[in-house]
Amino acid sequence: MPPVLAACSAFAPDGTSAMATIMGDTLELTVAEVSAQNSKLTLPLKHRAQQSQLDNPADRWRVYNCSLFFNSTSGLVAVGITTESEPPQRLQVAVADFRTAKWLSDFDVEPRKELGSRTNLAGFLRDTDSVVVIRNWNSPESESLATLLFSTRGEQLPTQAPVRALSETTLPFYADPHNNRLWVFHCTVISARASQQPFCPIDETNLTGEQALSAKFDPSRSGLKRTDLWELPHTFAAPDQNTVLIAGSDTVWRVDMDTQRLTRFVLPHDHFLKWNFEHDGTISPDGAVFGFLFGQYRIAFPYIVDNYVSEGDDVVVLQVNPLQLLGVIKRDGVKYTRGLSIDHRNGKTTVLAYRQNHWERHDSPDIQP
Repeated sequence: MPPVLAACSAFAPDGTSAMATIMGDTLELTVAEVSAQNSKLTLPLKHRAQQSQLDNPADRWRVYNCSLFFNSTSGLVAVGITTESEPPQRLQVAVADFRTAKWLSDFDVEPRKELGSRTNLAGFLRDTDSVVVIRNWNSPESESLATLLFSTRGEQLPTQAPVRALSETTLPFYADPHNNRLWVFHCTVISARASQQPFCPIDETNLTGEQALSAKFDPSRSGLKRTDLWELPHTFAAPDQNTVLIAGSDTVWRVDMDTQRLTRFVLPHDHFLKWNFEHDGTISPDGAVFGFLFGQYRIAFPYIVDNYVSEGDDVVVLQVNPLQLLGVIKRDGVKYTRGLSIDHRNGKTTVLAYRQNHWERHDSPDIQP
């Protein structure tokens, strides 16, 4: 059997789960319904990676990226496959109706020609079956973002794609189709100690339409020291239209936009000859549980600066409100973890991830008040 090159998963609002893996030149999608009935579909990849990359075990997980989303009625699945083999990055999108076990569409989204142009599947637009693709590209002065909408048949919808030019390049942003929001973090890192870094405020707008960016949260007014706030967020999630979760620097913050309240939780960590990195954040369909991969890097001999070697990823799972740790699934020698998704229902949290060449499910009960 060929090695797995990418993996992604998701939970639907009704508890159905979906898992996708890329092996060789094929995507395999498995959907497990609550009724315990499974559906399996396969699809050929449109864009093949370079064979030299596939032959190198260290590069295999970097060639393809996979993302997976359910619509709000739990009946449709959209899969995005990006190929990083050579510029420009390529995006293939496929939509399946798993209740009929059929693909509805399989289409390309053409990249722009600008250097650094990226195109990614973001999910289904809130309460619709419209598929959202985000395209971003850089110019010398700014970064631009465009929201593209497609039907489940792969036809681009005849709506004008709003193009938003950010004031600076490489600003972290979070496209959130589930809540029809675009969150932009105005973070600038300067050559100075952590306590002297500029604050990183949050702006917000709708993902579709012509609404301009508006200021939503200024962390300088939170009352916390600069070193207790995010410097450059690593991963995000949004439980609802007025709440953002941010992970970075061994810390998780919950920002409540309506009340302007900021809650901070410091993760257990060890920094002796180590560096940690939060990535691939995900939220349960009910917005109650937040999880992400916690990359562990250890400095290697001869112990010089930036000579870090990956030791794999822990899985961190937190309750959103109140913000508290539910658990950490340790890597235990597993080098690569991908395809993280989380479900929460009936007093139980379920974690789904691809680890050590197979899919794993971990269940844990809620913390009792």
